[in-house]
Amino acid sequence: MKPPHSLLKALPLSLFVAMLLGSQVGFAAITPSSPGWRRVEVVATGSYYWRYLPESYDREHPAPAIFFFHGSGGRPEGYKPFVIAAAEASRAVIILPKSERDIGWESDVDDRTVAECLRLVGGEIQLDSRRIAVAGHSAGGAYAILLAYTQVLKFSAAFSLASPFRLISEIADPDYKAPLRMYYGTTDPNYTGGAYGQLKAQWQQLGLPFQEEIRDGFGHSTWPDTTLPDGFRFLVAASYPQEPPPPPPACVPSATKVCLRQGRFAIEARWRTAANPGGAALAIGSAPSDRSALFGFGAVDSFDLVVKVLDNCRRNQRFWVQLAAASDAEWEVDVTDTQANVTKTYRNPLGRVPQSVIDKRAFATCP
Repeated sequence: MKPPHSLLKALPLSLFVAMLLGSQVGFAAITPSSPGWRRVEVVATGSYYWRYLPESYDREHPAPAIFFFHGSGGRPEGYKPFVIAAAEASRAVIILPKSERDIGWESDVDDRTVAECLRLVGGEIQLDSRRIAVAGHSAGGAYAILLAYTQVLKFSAAFSLASPFRLISEIADPDYKAPLRMYYGTTDPNYTGGAYGQLKAQWQQLGLPFQEEIRDGFGHSTWPDTTLPDGFRFLVAASYPQEPPPPPPACVPSATKVCLRQGRFAIEARWRTAANPGGAALAIGSAPSDRSALFGFGAVDSFDLVVKVLDNCRRNQRFWVQLAAASDAEWEVDVTDTQANVTKTYRNPLGRVPQSVIDKRAFATCP
């Protein structure tokens, strides 16, 4: 197969904008469009893309998606006939964007186009956020490699055909090394000229899992009929790791506990009087500022004790604790920094009405 485009010309590496960082792409259930090709304008960047929804798409489940980037001097239209069989074999939604320039990829505009393509396709079709992969031919293959490994992106795998060398000094995501598959024909200048050997040595040094397909007699723009279907199946078999569930909050409020500073500090109190054995103070709640805890001694319709946790990390590298009571009851207050697992206890003897107490050296646990 030979898509119509010219040989790659090497381009300098541009930094990928932080548009796809962070959370995985999530979309609500969507009634998909009809199978086949659809051209969509990317108004934000002046580009466009072709989207292919395969007949084999399983509407009961989110679909994997594969970006396929055309070669230097080419256009996405030139690759449309060649990806259909691979799309059907993999049941993947195919996205063929147009580069900003005719001589290759790697511009900031290209980066924004990729992000916008994903947003637009995700608004049309229910996508599997853990199986968004990148692939490409020649300059497009190099761009796929850069997208997969030079930023902490949620791309699950990469597939390059006849790619030139691109230096990857380290894989940006320390928690996931997306698997890679490379294809070269033995008469391809990027194979005979050393790009293949350099990339292979680079992946071995980085400990990146990769596969390769080397075919005798094929050139830069030719490959066997099985190459794309096999490559696309490789892509959809990979899955970005499931995001771990967020840890449970360290402080869980209750009838006798107040949580301050976004749950970092837990406040509990006990009390007694000469006539009442007392017990755990009742938590009235926290003030709107999330700095103050209010407690009642035996009732919640009025407060008898207020406890504040003040952030003075910039002032003396400490969290301060301030207490005030409107009662001569004996009381004891535990203030716990759940992040540092440190507790400070404050007491007031029976029969004394305390003045406001402030501990400016309470917790040396900043930030």
